[in-house]
Amino acid sequence: MACPMTCKNPVTSKSAQQRRVAIPGLASPGSRSRRVGVLLAGGLAICMAAACAQAAPPGDAGAEQEFQYPVARRGCTQEDAPALELVLTAKPFSGLGDPAPPYLHFEISSTPRETIRAGTYALMPLRRDESKPIRIVRGALVQSNHDSDWLTGSITLDEVIPGQEVSGRYDVATNSGKHFSNKFLAVYVQRINVCG
Repeated sequence: MACPMTCKNPVTSKSAQQRRVAIPGLASPGSRSRRVGVLLAGGLAICMAAACAQAAPPGDAGAEQEFQYPVARRGCTQEDAPALELVLTAKPFSGLGDPAPPYLHFEISSTPRETIRAGTYALMPLRRDESKPIRIVRGALVQSNHDSDWLTGSITLDEVIPGQEVSGRYDVATNSGKHFSNKFLAVYVQRINVCG
């Protein structure tokens, strides 16, 4: 809402000073600079409050979390095929065992000695067309030990150095509309894992 305000030079005539109206709460009804200061400060506070309200749309507060602790390790896909696992957690995680929820989990089918090429991979659903042999790439938001949401979107691998590190970025969403997007640099954690 715009507040029209006209600035004029101070009026010194006695009749103009007599027409001034006292504003409640101001110490001196004749203090023009004090009134202008109060009005400007009030207007600035209203503008700042409006800007802050627009910065965070209602309903989205806390919907997305930062998963800033990435770990790469060997694991298995849902079909028990060998895979590279990327686990991104909200709290530090050693890479051994299962992390405390919530966390993002990606599985990329590959053998331990296979080099995964850099590129962008679309996430696929659990049920896939087995007549098209392509690399299995899936992601999930694990919200509790018994609750996870499959993700749609993509993961980009910039560099995969087996046994050392994996770098890239992800841009994914849940079916309920939660969106996650960030870069990562995951260090490999060595562990023995048997699939199948």
